[in-house]
Amino acid sequence: MSSNRNVLKRRTLIQCLLALPMGAASLGLTSCTAPKPTNHLVIASGEEGGRYIEFAQLLSRAMLDADVTEQTDVLKTQGSFQNLQLLADGKAQLALGLGDTVAQFNNNREPEERLVALGRIYQNYFHCIVSADSGIGAFEELEKRKIGAGAAGSGTWVTGQRILQAAGLKNASNAPVELKLGYGSGIHALRQGTIDALFLFGGMPVTSLSKLASERKLKLLDVSAVLPTLRETYPGLYDQVVIPQNTYPNTEGVNTIGVSNLLMTRKDLPDSTAAAIVQMLATRSTMLIPEGSEGIQSLTPDSLISTSGQQLHPGARKAYEKLHG
Repeated sequence: MSSNRNVLKRRTLIQCLLALPMGAASLGLTSCTAPKPTNHLVIASGEEGGRYIEFAQLLSRAMLDADVTEQTDVLKTQGSFQNLQLLADGKAQLALGLGDTVAQFNNNREPEERLVALGRIYQNYFHCIVSADSGIGAFEELEKRKIGAGAAGSGTWVTGQRILQAAGLKNASNAPVELKLGYGSGIHALRQGTIDALFLFGGMPVTSLSKLASERKLKLLDVSAVLPTLRETYPGLYDQVVIPQNTYPNTEGVNTIGVSNLLMTRKDLPDSTAAAIVQMLATRSTMLIPEGSEGIQSLTPDSLISTSGQQLHPGARKAYEKLHG
């Protein structure tokens, strides 16, 4: 299939979602489009400037090149929870989601209604960013500070709440003031000095954060001290990872928390489509790494199948069995 044909066939769907309040996602987005057949796959992704939407756009093109589907749409959303709700409501056939948000979402659903995984796509890195001149030297010093804690409906918000709880920063006496800010609004608020710290969860580097770090000196805070508590409370979801020095201009390296990012679907996706997507992920991995990304590993059958305890789609399972010989 030629690249020109792919360009003609692919379009990015942004109407409806950006005009709706966040609560609409949990109500089923009844004013948006009806579910698409498998010859038209809709991918629920994330915010502009984040790795979710960059990956989803690459995934869209790769699926067209591999003849997995005839047409794709990429939905701009507020992140993991909204993506999963869109998928559950039949407004998308594929969705990106943080492993801990996926687990929480599925745990609140009946077994027969739970979403299933196609594969582990990449590692997400929790960023806690402050201005270098803020006087904040450690995560526990966020007491009573104003923080951008992630957009409502995002994996950043879900994980950030767990980290704050594990750090003892959620009680009334010392709790930070939390603002539900996404990538764009959070970066803007940090640039303007209207917040003291910003939470972001994504692959490395986050493009918009790199731009801000080139304009002013930033500092990343180590949040790994809460990892034992997180692992005890939520087994199998959280890893200790490192954001290396100079991932963002003039920043020191820091230990932080990593969570797998999963590509999810519904159980009613045809087995043949699920298998074709897995085959494409495993054999066209070089097409699926956003430019400048350091935090996305090669998509091998071994890494793809590590889905943080989430059930694989039957068609995906058969494809992995074939790939593993």
